[in-house]
Amino acid sequence: MPNVVAAARQALADHVLSAPDTWERHLIVADLAGDPESVLDVGGLPGQLRGFLPHSRVLAVNVAPPADLIVPMDELPFKDATFEVVTSLDVLEHVVPAARPGFVAELMRVASRRVVLCCPLGTPEHVAAEAEVHAWYRGLAGAEHPWLVEHAANGLPTLEELERMFARDGASVRFAFHGDVREVNDQFRRLVLARHRHRPGDLARYARFRLPYRPDTTLADRPSVWTNRVFVIADVGR
Repeated sequence: MPNVVAAARQALADHVLSAPDTWERHLIVADLAGDPESVLDVGGLPGQLRGFLPHSRVLAVNVAPPADLIVPMDELPFKDATFEVVTSLDVLEHVVPAARPGFVAELMRVASRRVVLCCPLGTPEHVAAEAEVHAWYRGLAGAEHPWLVEHAANGLPTLEELERMFARDGASVRFAFHGDVREVNDQFRRLVLARHRHRPGDLARYARFRLPYRPDTTLADRPSVWTNRVFVIADVGR
């Protein structure tokens, strides 16, 4: 019985300490994907997107474990138009700028109907906000945060950069915008305190915020200076 109780407590902690922002972007991508028969999730974790697309066959590929399939860094080992929908959630900002056009071209090549990509939107205000929250994290944890380091090193993708990369004959591309980076950074601070500082009230305060939380999946047609994330929806026109 103690083992069952411990497992239940751990499951609750894992749920409580999940990031609302992660939940929201998967809900949005699943909705934008529609109800596809097959999905290639590039850079995703095994089973993660599948949980939001229960009627689809979802293959999560990455350049390192964990993944359903390990793939080369510069190409996808599939024939053209193999998958009805290809997705990539918050991966592009971890790709060096010189390799981003090739990364996007591979997504477009293996999709037969649609590509859905999302990433943080690189406005000057967003870049400055991430630098601020990274400095706060270093002061608390005494170490660099790995994905914030990569964001700063590679630069967050800008709308103009995305427009250039997705410009392609026969493709219909639209952009949608979601969230406020100031709210997301506040969520990040709450989560970090609950996970890392281990003071008695931190987890309780995060739980009070997290458990009644309702995902916001509202998309805007235009960005603001504080937009957190851009969603690219590209119909490949095959």
